[in-house]
Amino acid sequence: MKQWTKYKGLAALAMLTLVAPVFVWQYGVSDTVGRWRVTIKLRRQITELQGTHLHGGERHAIPLSATDMISSGLMMTRLVPPIEAEGLRIEHFSRHITTETEGVRLATGQLSVCGTFVGIVKLLRMIECELPECKIIAVRYRSTKPRIRGAEKTLTCTIYIQQITTINRL
Repeated sequence: MKQWTKYKGLAALAMLTLVAPVFVWQYGVSDTVGRWRVTIKLRRQITELQGTHLHGGERHAIPLSATDMISSGLMMTRLVPPIEAEGLRIEHFSRHITTETEGVRLATGQLSVCGTFVGIVKLLRMIECELPECKIIAVRYRSTKPRIRGAEKTLTCTIYIQQITTINRL
């Protein structure tokens, strides 16, 4: 009988205790641990930045108002003059309450405008600068080809705007 056959089980056990953890780490656990570290880092950054935003290099508190500009229509009354001044056309506007929890309401508005790219960019800047209560969360551009031959293409921009307000409960 050969000498190495007596230690075959011991060699298999050693390989199992040394090599198996390396394979498990490499193919199962390392991605999870990496994502967990990134999550912890991002959570730390969020807690540092929570309640503040940069404006001109200085930190200011994000205004949390009691008036819901999106649902009340106040936002649209402030946006209509610049939209008309830039020659834009309102295609669609819808508003709805996204969530209501613990005295806080999240309202979302979807505004679709048609016009020139420069006019749309000026409108986006106006929303960001002059409506600090409302935040743009997404913008989607779409170019539409007209059905009439020789007519110009139009640019449609859909802007998703959100506002966080407090709920006054008596």
